[in-house]
Amino acid sequence: MMQRVLISVLLLTAGLTPAAAATLTVNITDVEDIDGVVRVAVCDRKHFTEAQCAYKGSAPANADGQASVTIHDIPPGVYAVQAYADTNNNDRLDTNWIGWPKEGMGFSNDAQMHHGPPSYDDAAIKLSEPGGTIRFSMQYF
Repeated sequence: MMQRVLISVLLLTAGLTPAAAATLTVNITDVEDIDGVVRVAVCDRKHFTEAQCAYKGSAPANADGQASVTIHDIPPGVYAVQAYADTNNNDRLDTNWIGWPKEGMGFSNDAQMHHGPPSYDDAAIKLSEPGGTIRFSMQYF
């Protein structure tokens, strides 16, 4: 009888365990304008280079042109990380009349922009529990 009760309790609580989550720290270097903040987004393939990325964070750059942004509670998986220097704090990447960024941008794996953003595969990283740290540079045009 006690065994049945124990099995019932285990079955009922099995779905209540917290889901695995990771914490990612993103260190960005070569931030030229330290006004405003550096905004970071961790994106799945479907939302890469879009504003709808589910995992975001921001931090100011220091006088050495570096920023560190930590984002919590990311499910383990494959993501591409993008960042931009929001120098005027308007919560968007400013572009010129032909669409080139007026603010610095950067991508995981230091994936390079050539007439547009890098491919998702070039910027993709694997994030496992409990997480980790990546580093990349800001790019300017």
